[in-house]
Amino acid sequence: MKRRVLTLAMMLGAAAPPAAAQSVTQFFGFGDSTIDTGWYRNASSGQPGFDARIAAAVAQGGRGTPGGPGLMNSEVLAGHFGLTALPANEPGGGTNFATSGARASEVNFVGSGLFPGAVPTVTQINTYLAGTGGIANSNGLYLVSSGGNDVAFALDSLPAAQRNAYIVGAANDLVGGIATLRNAGARYIIVPNLNESFGNANVQGLRALYNDTLWGGLAGAGVNFIPADSNTIRAQLGNNPGAFGLTQTANGTLGPGTASACQSPPGVNGAWGLICTPSTTPNATTATLVSADAPQTRLFSDEQHFAAAAQRVYGDYYRSLVIAPSQISLLAENPIKIREHVVGAIENQIAVSQRQPAPHGFHAWLTGDVSSLKIENDFGFTGESGTPVNLIGGFDVRVLNQLLVGVAFSAGTKKPSFDTGGTFRQDEFSASLYAGFTSGPFWLDLIATYGKLQYDINRLVPIGITIQSNTGSTDGTNWSFAANGGTNFVHGPWAHGPVAGITLQRVEVDGFVETGSFTSLAFAQQTRESAVTALGYRVSLDAGMFRPFAKVVWNHELADTDRLVTASLTTTVAPSYSLPAIDLGKDWATGTVGTTITWPAGITGIVSFTGQVGQGGVVTYGGQVGINVAL
Repeated sequence: MKRRVLTLAMMLGAAAPPAAAQSVTQFFGFGDSTIDTGWYRNASSGQPGFDARIAAAVAQGGRGTPGGPGLMNSEVLAGHFGLTALPANEPGGGTNFATSGARASEVNFVGSGLFPGAVPTVTQINTYLAGTGGIANSNGLYLVSSGGNDVAFALDSLPAAQRNAYIVGAANDLVGGIATLRNAGARYIIVPNLNESFGNANVQGLRALYNDTLWGGLAGAGVNFIPADSNTIRAQLGNNPGAFGLTQTANGTLGPGTASACQSPPGVNGAWGLICTPSTTPNATTATLVSADAPQTRLFSDEQHFAAAAQRVYGDYYRSLVIAPSQISLLAENPIKIREHVVGAIENQIAVSQRQPAPHGFHAWLTGDVSSLKIENDFGFTGESGTPVNLIGGFDVRVLNQLLVGVAFSAGTKKPSFDTGGTFRQDEFSASLYAGFTSGPFWLDLIATYGKLQYDINRLVPIGITIQSNTGSTDGTNWSFAANGGTNFVHGPWAHGPVAGITLQRVEVDGFVETGSFTSLAFAQQTRESAVTALGYRVSLDAGMFRPFAKVVWNHELADTDRLVTASLTTTVAPSYSLPAIDLGKDWATGTVGTTITWPAGITGIVSFTGQVGQGGVVTYGGQVGINVAL
């Protein structure tokens, strides 16, 4: 199964959109009752009697949402990013256009078994774009959940011979609507499938046809969308209800004794979650809870809609799909920052070897580096923090009076914690060739490094009241070349002068497949390129045994850091999707202070502290202790 997933993912993921910095600033919903957050509080369903019941329920503390009391999954998803999912017709404004009973593109008629007042999903999309001049918010999060009502209509209102054609037409209409949304600038578009593993054979067959047509059509149209495997989530809730706090998983039935969270009033035969109040006292107008904790212990709110506990599971799952690519992009960001410490250690030792005479022209040295590195992400996404540790050792020789050449090796590790739970361990083993050249007051250091990366990942995903563990391992490489130079002006014991340089890096992280839960994903290879310039000043004081020094530089990232990370579902065959990696600040200042300590017999110690300020999304500082022996 996973082989099929990866094959399809690589085929369909080839047409990825240009990268852009990640950010989510608004939520938008389009679809039916699966994500409706109360459209009929402010509009007619087309059934006056039901409208009166909705109004009565709202007056008694109900929300007029299909899930009854409690949040809908669309609200849970939006809330993760600090956003709201209010109905678009809410007084004061909202961004959720979904209406219960909506079909993809057809208007319901009286007698169709669906609310005549429902707004078709494609019309919802067009209404949104008409209000924005045809431009979609590129930093918006779009959830498009539709199709169930088309299947119900086909089964209830069409002859068997016409059903397949109708379903294909409805799905293709929605493909067109979503493509229009993409063409208008939408980037984060979640499209769940229908629960095709439930119901009788006719229901399952039409749902599967709808899913294949919708997802396949979107992939064929080159739409980069986030496929959400709603079917697998439904199976998890049904097969392992206790893990999610559920004690009842059967669909609701009319009247007392129902397995749903809400009990229907007399005269209402369906969708009574819309008119459910928080009360547990039955009445003749509204639906009421069968118990105070029913929304958390019952799977359904009525005969077809999920109650609050399941809604939360779906909202959490959708969020996990949105943030996972950015989260895994952190694997390629860490080596960029950690390599700075390795380069800095070698530069410090070059200066000592050039200054300290050696009987035979050789120096051997060792440096330990411990630092703190925290990478912060946008609100709702995942950052991480940890403590990189590196041990760097080298050997160099003076081949000419002005030229020092050497080789260095380093071993480093870091085990950061993700903000949302879980960790990854990064180990790097590297080898460097370096040279230090001096000519009068001028100096130049050149350092070329190759590193081998190894990762072990445990990505924890909160889903409802559960924590899902997703583990994987992969490898990578890190190539870098650093060139730094400057001028020394000597005034008595003082030496000072400007410094300038550049560090080029290319980090590649191999693709890998997670295992462990229904939230596991497969990730394609990712590449992070960097070109960081440095411009500043350094000063040192020859105070006999001690030689304190300081350096301050301004850094700027020249490389384009907008890149995409591609992910694929492992629970079903689906197109892969690509979303922006974390985007860190491009300017910052780095300061270093320290001292060397010279002992007899050609032994020199070095202690330094380095910190940086001003880089958006990064907090890092650390210290080094080393020794250099002249041989």
